Amino acid sequence: MDQAKELRRYFLNDKRQNILMLQKQVRQLIIQKKERIEINLGLVALEEAWIAFERENNEAALSH
Repeated sequence: MDQAKELRRYFLNDKRQNILMLQKQVRQLIIQKKERIEINLGLVALEEAWIAFERENNEAALSH
């Protein structure tokens, strides 16, 4: 069971890192004053990653 918890924690940390990377990319797009469509695509990717993270995190919390 501990292995399952550690594996879940690993994947959650990986998803957190992905979210932080996407936030950084969106921030850079805004700073560089890129086209609105590029910024919007970055925001959509960030939102999708965040929703997936929250869903998985909530499912993990419910399974305990």
